[in-house]
This record gives sequence, structure tokens and C-alpha cells, in this order.
Amino acid sequence: SMPICRVHMLERLKRDFQLAVLTLFGVSAVVGILPFAVYRFATGAFWVGLADAVIVVAISTAVLHAWITGDTRKGGVFMVICNTIGSMLITLLFGHHGLFWVFVVVVTNFFLTSRRVALIANTVLLLTVWSHAESYISLHDRVSFMVTSTLVTIYTYIFAYVTATQRERMESLASQDPLTGCANRRAMEIELERSIAMHRRDRTAFSLAVLDLDHFKSINDRYGHEAGDQVLVDFVELLRQRTRKSDQLFRMGGEEFVLLMRDTHCAQMDVVLSKLHRAVQESLGGIGGPVTVSIGGTQLRSGDGWADWLSRADAAMYRAKNEGRDRVVIDGKD
Repeated sequence: SMPICRVHMLERLKRDFQLAVLTLFGVSAVVGILPFAVYRFATGAFWVGLADAVIVVAISTAVLHAWITGDTRKGGVFMVICNTIGSMLITLLFGHHGLFWVFVVVVTNFFLTSRRVALIANTVLLLTVWSHAESYISLHDRVSFMVTSTLVTIYTYIFAYVTATQRERMESLASQDPLTGCANRRAMEIELERSIAMHRRDRTAFSLAVLDLDHFKSINDRYGHEAGDQVLVDFVELLRQRTRKSDQLFRMGGEEFVLLMRDTHCAQMDVVLSKLHRAVQESLGGIGGPVTVSIGGTQLRSGDGWADWLSRADAAMYRAKNEGRDRVVIDGKD
């Protein structure tokens, strides 16, 4: 079980960039700050050691919270607050020697949370440090520090903006189906994990449906892949027109799609899927005539992993296939 747990953790780090950043920073903070805390306590600098220890505990708690809940936004903001307040305290306690930590904080803040929040935190930090005249040897020293720290803030902001933009483009390419424009299986797994975390946190209801076009292979065989591709594009467009913005559609592979519905209980799911099924019957067609769909749906249950949840929806879809296709089957409904 230990190797499996380790593999699962590595997979989460690969899929969730922000969680990886928070984890890396958390480990670095513990390794970098904890020895200072021990040294301060050993040399009698109790209050400074306590401040270091509190920072380590706070950052570790934020990382743990992000891992348990999947909510990296709150963890990042909390870390930025700890960073900023900790840097202020170190500067006030150590004066000139504490200024060196400000540069580290100014840079890391931009990677822990949004650029807007980081910019606000850094501005507060720099103004506080500027106001503490005792931290500087001379006016020239004070002005030099503020100029360099301001430039570091500006350049780091630009770097964070460019990096985030490039990462968003790469993630979009890596998580998007090029034919239909909807998200792919990789993105689906991430969203299912996030939905499960949200359900565990605040009991949000989620439903999942697997939709598979009937006799799709025969369309490709008889009329060519261009005709089949057009059916897929039309199918996705039809679903988008008849689902909410909060619903998420994924192409799992071939002619099989997955629809994730938030704030949707079993009865509501039944109504939604029945309407979608009817819309496909009435509107979807290709060169060879009307195209139908088999749909299986299930609701998220407590204790589900994403694979278990998806498996039930997939089994319901195959039940629809086995019962004659062109129908909706809801898991647990007779």
C-alpha cells in the first residue's frame, strides 16, 4: 500500500502544478527555516526561535490542507500571509541582517498565489520595511534597498505573468481534444478528483454521465472519417447548447464522451439526460441519416474514487447498449 500511495502522490504533483509549487515551497521552508529555529532556541533567542517555529508550523499546515482538500488557492494565500508577516518580524528583530529575507519573500509570493494578491502583499511588506529606519545603516542604504527590491518585484511580476500565460497555453493544448474542442481524458481525471474533494469538503452534489454514439464505426466505414468527424463535432455542439456553463464535457476517446454535472442530484440528472437524449434523436444526423446515443448516468457517492464513479457510469452506459441502444440508463434506477 505504501508504494501505491507514493505513486498516487507523484501523480497528483504531476497533474496539479500549483500543488507542486506549494509542496516544494513547504519542504524548502521547513528545511531552510527549521534549523534557524533550533539554533535560536539553543542560543537563548527564544522569541526569534518561536517566530521561526510558528512560520514552519503555519506553512506545513497550509501544505497539508492543500493535499487533503485539493484547495491550493487558500493554501497559497495563507502561505503568502505567513511569508509577509514573517519577513516583517525578522526585519524588525534583526534590522539590517533581516533585509536579505525580503528578496526571497518578494519572489516566492508571486508563485504561491495570484499576481494581484502577491503584489498587494509585497507592497505592504516593502512599505513596512521602508518605514523602519533602524534597519538601515544610512539613507543611501535605505534608498538603494527600496530601489532594488522594487525592481525585483516588477521583474518577478513580469516573469510570473509570462510563465503563467505560457503554462495556460500548454495546459490547454495538453488537455483539449483538437477535433471537438472539448476537454480530453487527462483533464477529466483532474476534474473528477477536484469534484470528489469538493464533495468531501462541503457535500456538493455531482452527477456523471457517459455518452456513446450508436453504430459510430459503421459511419466511418461506410462514409469515411471526415463524415464521422463531422458527426462528433455536431454532437459536441448540440450538447454545449443544451447544458449549463457549469457542466463540463470531456471526450474520453473515439465516440465516447463524459458529462460532469455539478449541483445535480439523481432526479435532476435523469431529467437532464432524458432531454439530451431526446435532443440527439431529433437533431443529430450525418450523411447516412439520424444518429442516436446510449447514455449511462450515476451520482457521486461518499467514499467514491474517480475510477469507481466513472466505472458505474460506464457500466450503466453498457447496460443501455445491451438493452437495445438509443436510451438512458441511470445507475440504481430500475
